[in-house]
Amino acid sequence: MAKRNTFVEPSQSSLEEVTFDEALLVIDELVFTKIGRHLSDAEVLVMKGAWNDDDYEEISKNSTYTVNYLQRHLAPQLWNIISATIGSGERITKKKLRDFLEKLSLEKYGNSEKPKLNQGQPLPNKLIEIRGEPPSLSNFYGRASELKNIRELINRQKYVFLIGIAGIGKTSLAAKVLTDISVNPDTKFNCLVWKSVAHAPSVQDLVTDLIELIQPIESSSLQTEYPQAKITILLKAIQSRRCLIVLDEVDAIFQNSDFEQKLDYKLFFRRLIEEQHQSSLLLTSRIFPNEFDNFIKNNRPIQYLKIKGLDVDAAMQILTEQGLTDKEKCYELIKTYYGNPSELKAVVERIHHFFAGSTEIFFENKTTFVSRQFQQMLNDLFKNSLNQIQRQIMLFLAQQITVNSQFVSFKQLLNEFNHNPEKNISTSELVEALEELERQSLIESVKNTISKEISFTLQPVIKKYIFTDPLGLIKTFNLSQTSISKDKPQSVYAS
Repeated sequence: MAKRNTFVEPSQSSLEEVTFDEALLVIDELVFTKIGRHLSDAEVLVMKGAWNDDDYEEISKNSTYTVNYLQRHLAPQLWNIISATIGSGERITKKKLRDFLEKLSLEKYGNSEKPKLNQGQPLPNKLIEIRGEPPSLSNFYGRASELKNIRELINRQKYVFLIGIAGIGKTSLAAKVLTDISVNPDTKFNCLVWKSVAHAPSVQDLVTDLIELIQPIESSSLQTEYPQAKITILLKAIQSRRCLIVLDEVDAIFQNSDFEQKLDYKLFFRRLIEEQHQSSLLLTSRIFPNEFDNFIKNNRPIQYLKIKGLDVDAAMQILTEQGLTDKEKCYELIKTYYGNPSELKAVVERIHHFFAGSTEIFFENKTTFVSRQFQQMLNDLFKNSLNQIQRQIMLFLAQQITVNSQFVSFKQLLNEFNHNPEKNISTSELVEALEELERQSLIESVKNTISKEISFTLQPVIKKYIFTDPLGLIKTFNLSQTSISKDKPQSVYAS
């Protein structure tokens, strides 16, 4: 076996003082600080193999993992994590790993007493490995009540959807749930899986990846052209193990797939929901897919939780950590952006870049910013999803809120659309349109506690988008046909 190239040149005796277990403690602590989770069993296995200069076939022997899973799926992600964690600026690879870890351990402990693991002693707090690549949780804020609620739902239901508008924090929340469960000694799960489906993979590809993550088997067993045969293999895997599988951005599957692929996915989820197994799914989506309505009607174990913005304390933490100190103005920002963490971070970046970090200067020239991510989401909705009635409702709400700065009652909407001969929209059409807009998280509703009357409003960011109309999709906007005064447009577009 060829001699390794040495990254550092300490004496040979000092190198012999560093053991793999000692180096592992150091890097595991750094990884946990960086991404909020400990190294998984499979990651430790690959690192130990790299430490011993074993090839992937040798690493795979006497383990439950295939060579393909370790080499193609896990290892590239692992080297990315370690490279980002050590932060030396140099890419860490399998060949370089030992030299980096030896140097890291010597820098940390020098000649001082190093901690040692007793044989067989696990890494502290590491209980269940997370297979897949959840996002970093280094900037996670608040959400204590949501986390508790989600854990309770997962224990009661097999399938839980986290629903919310773009940037609200669904992905981070799901990753936090998975990380918390991984270090919970009382959890009922023994396998945790993270899989993003934002690229709308085919059912065949998704099922193949899930099988590789849950119960790696020889690739020859998956060489079948029949999706249902692969789904059967997956079902057997989640029957034998109690898994929690996170599928992130499920809405992409149903929005970006063709008709045939949507049918494949509908059957895929139907089998997962209706056939016996002991695993659970946590799914994030911007909307609750129509395809799941019948499952709820038939009392299947499905629940969805609508994710709102951060509470004031958590949102304030984001702003203060970003250098904003005026609490009154921070409260106003939180209210304007409905506690949406992504939108708050975007507006803070612009305040720093254009307004010298001064909220005072910003509020002297106040405007409502729409981030690129949020605008792209709204572009897609107004272009591909919303019908003419829904657009008219959105425009009417924006106009009324601008004039009156309050919620718009359902009675007002009925008078505008149902009793207006120029629009002549039936009550059922109006109700269906409002239901879909609520489903898309585009409008907010509230009920009067006494009269029980329901009213609707828009987030300021969405109102700004409607008046700006960047794609020219809201052509019905005509000031002469609205109750907005002639001196109002200037303030509308500036808001």
